Amino acid sequence: MWRATESPAPTPPPGRRRLLTAALVLGSLVAGLVPASGAAASPDRSDVAAFDAVDPFIGTRLDTSQNKGNSAYGNTYPGATVPFGMVQSSPTTYRSSDGDQKGGYEYTADRLRGFGMTRLSGTGCEGRFSGFDFPVLPYTGALPGGALPTAPADRITDYHLGFDHADEKADPGYYSVGLANGVDAELTATTRTAVSRFDFPSDGGATLLFDVAGSNNRVFGSEVTVEGDTVSGWVEAASVCDEGGRYRAYFSTTFDRPVRSYGTWQGSEVHPGADTASGGTTKHGAGAYLVFDRGVRVTAKTGLSYVSVEGAARNAAAETRGRSFDAVRAQSARVWRDALGTLRVDGGSREQRVKFYTALYHALLHPNVFDDVNGDYRGYDGRLHQVERGRHHYVTYAGWDIYRSQAQLVALLFPKVGSDINQSLTDMARQTGTWPNWPHLNQSQQKMSGDSLQSVVASLDAFGSTDYDRRAALESMRSTQTLPADATLRRHAYQYATVGFVESRKGDSATSKTLEYAVDDFGIAQLAKRLGDEETYDRFMVRAQSWRHVFDDAGGHIRPRERTGFDRNFDLGERGNQFEQATGYQYGWMVPHNVGALIEKRGGAEAALRDLDEHTRELDAGVYGTKGAYLSNQPSFTMPFVYHWLGRPDRTGEVLRRAADEMYGTTPSGLPGNDDLGSLSSWYVWANIGLFPAIPGTADLMVSSPVFERVVVDSADSRRRITLDAPGAGRAPYVAALRVDGRATSKSWVPAGFTREGGRLDLRMASRPGTWGTGARDLPPSYADGTDARNNIGVTPDGHGNLGSLDLSDNSLSRERLAEAGAAPGAKLPLGDTGVVFTWPDTGPGEPDNWIPHGQRVPLGGRQATGISFLGLATNGPSQGTAVVEYTDGSTQTVPVGLTDWTPGTDHRFGNEPLVVTTGRNRAAGGSDTAQTKVFGTRPVALDPAKRVAAVVLPRGTDRGVMHVFDVALTDRPVAADG
Repeated sequence: MWRATESPAPTPPPGRRRLLTAALVLGSLVAGLVPASGAAASPDRSDVAAFDAVDPFIGTRLDTSQNKGNSAYGNTYPGATVPFGMVQSSPTTYRSSDGDQKGGYEYTADRLRGFGMTRLSGTGCEGRFSGFDFPVLPYTGALPGGALPTAPADRITDYHLGFDHADEKADPGYYSVGLANGVDAELTATTRTAVSRFDFPSDGGATLLFDVAGSNNRVFGSEVTVEGDTVSGWVEAASVCDEGGRYRAYFSTTFDRPVRSYGTWQGSEVHPGADTASGGTTKHGAGAYLVFDRGVRVTAKTGLSYVSVEGAARNAAAETRGRSFDAVRAQSARVWRDALGTLRVDGGSREQRVKFYTALYHALLHPNVFDDVNGDYRGYDGRLHQVERGRHHYVTYAGWDIYRSQAQLVALLFPKVGSDINQSLTDMARQTGTWPNWPHLNQSQQKMSGDSLQSVVASLDAFGSTDYDRRAALESMRSTQTLPADATLRRHAYQYATVGFVESRKGDSATSKTLEYAVDDFGIAQLAKRLGDEETYDRFMVRAQSWRHVFDDAGGHIRPRERTGFDRNFDLGERGNQFEQATGYQYGWMVPHNVGALIEKRGGAEAALRDLDEHTRELDAGVYGTKGAYLSNQPSFTMPFVYHWLGRPDRTGEVLRRAADEMYGTTPSGLPGNDDLGSLSSWYVWANIGLFPAIPGTADLMVSSPVFERVVVDSADSRRRITLDAPGAGRAPYVAALRVDGRATSKSWVPAGFTREGGRLDLRMASRPGTWGTGARDLPPSYADGTDARNNIGVTPDGHGNLGSLDLSDNSLSRERLAEAGAAPGAKLPLGDTGVVFTWPDTGPGEPDNWIPHGQRVPLGGRQATGISFLGLATNGPSQGTAVVEYTDGSTQTVPVGLTDWTPGTDHRFGNEPLVVTTGRNRAAGGSDTAQTKVFGTRPVALDPAKRVAAVVLPRGTDRGVMHVFDVALTDRPVAADG
């Protein structure tokens, strides 16, 4: 059972705070520090200190009573580590009743599989979590003839360790357990070194087994060597989820007591006195056992490296030489106190503080330092690299998960770590030539939807973590995500980059991929804007509005779209194959960068408020036949803050408090879903402090009701401090008024400048909702740039058909053949004697040249006109919609728009007149076909000749095929009334 044992430490002075990051990642130690004793806070005290409030057992139990789609299982671990540490020294479990060994620590199990060196916190892929490298098992049984009685490769369960939770204890940086065989085991850690202490009973043997091939996932080779009082070796094992990618880890262990004898096992054979062994692909196929004096209390110091055995030994020596277990434990505790002290809260109940600080603890476990103490690290290219002095190379990112709030929390609290993460990701892109979205260690891997690490970089940068090669990062993003899309790892990227959405027939979470890619592109655009690259900004902001392509205006919801129209038979309440780990109702709110436009398209504030209230009746409804939210999974993370854009920040606060009370607890099953490297926990941290980064790629912060009466952000290695005071927040849950640095404001958000520089927020709380944040000018920003721009690349140079696509079958118009037919860039195209003269788009190769309509506003100069006409075509058509003409006096007129398919033969619909005829469409795969294509002018529709035309709004939606509009033109000649 978890027990608080240490008294609060005083807040470090500012000067010391500036040294915090180095202490965290270097594992530096201060001799003479010892844990305080017997200082546990009273169970009913609400002022329990941050360190004492952390319960590492929260999230370790699978709640089998819930079936939401993903496991109701945090998949956390209670072992010893430091913030962002390379080492995670932890037990892993086995349930003897059914042989279940999920690959992590699961609270209902009754045996331990040993104490491993590495661990991923909170991943899915049950049973294939990876890690747990080099497990150590203390053994007290007899050694007949000096040999283990059975080879672990044949029956490893013989060496599993019985235990009882009553004999466990865990604090940040420390774990201990009394084992059924009489051994007391204790674990602590520095950044790269596990320090373990085993106290053997006097009435049994004293043997340590090093199961070198005992990693969680498949192994591909291993080796172990015993030399004097040192054991070392390596293993090559499968990365997380066992879906490709192998890493090689090295270890070196020394002891403070002499090794009396030893042996190894290799496969089914045990060899007493042997000093080496190697294994192939057999789990537990190679290892060593070392025998100590009976009743010994032995401390093992195990260095970890992903470079070499020598690197592992060097790491252990640099971080722990001359230091006892107790000294290392004390410094690990001090490092955690410093880390947790970057975010201090006052008030709240003991339960609230335990949940809060445990969440903060879990949020700081990843990503991880990867470089050795000498700066060496093995890159994604397999080569040896040297990190710049004073910096660290970080690895292991759950891109789809951490971009929504965890990256922002790390940047807020540890801006230097944020800069190093950004440099690490930039180096990753340089080494791989692209952007993997779920790299584990130095293995480039793809999981989930989106290209989210680009959004991570943009968010870290927005929060002030700018000490990295920003222009190299942006250039890599721009070049890999630009057509011909042959360097991107985004699935269906070519279709998305040309037509603006992934069609539903692709399956593979096609619709949510469109939404995720739009968020990613928004992040790229924001980084470009901060760097003054307007061209890249403009290009990617157009793509950031691609979510509009999958919004069905007829139904008022985001919906799967086929090349021939929306799939209105799709059940939005089911997970299906269109939305990643979510329903359409849950993804239906996930347009974080342009919420205002989303609300407008959903029918306005009143309709959206009604829908959102219905959606939040259930906060953790899962994915099976529901319209409810799924706040234990990432697509719903920003959803509560949509209320801010609806002028109802009070309801944001209500949802957040309900989630904290209903979904989170202090028991081992207290996390409602997979923590995914800390992303769920980071959301919980933000949700409790009255601030939230609801727009990834920016540093805009939503302000809502905090749980605590005072919140102080004291960024490490920085002068930034944010103070939020909310007296009475515990009993008065609504914000009645806000002052920002002493100035009153009714806005429900603070901009990036405040986030980066710091400042003071004073909240006056009330027991009932008021008017704060409800005005039209109080709403957070919606980023609409790019909305009205041309958004499809339908024309390509011959031989380069991969630079565009007009339809969803990878066909495009030939630039050269168009020019031969009179449609060169900038050419004038008269529509018979109607007086309409179109201008062919004057765009270069790879630039958008037409609109796929979703309600874009096209300015028309304010001139008087008698009629309006459209130049375009349909693909997989025909296609019809309704445009709206805006007059300068504020009045409007609807006009029908109908366009014929571009390969119609002689079947011209809607009175369309072919203006440009070519033969041969360019193909993305190369070459061209022999199809005849036509671009049409529509019959002019009569307008009010007494009025001036300000603009036309293209159809918000179209039927059947995909409509393409190349130009809009007016005429002042007589137009028949029936147009």
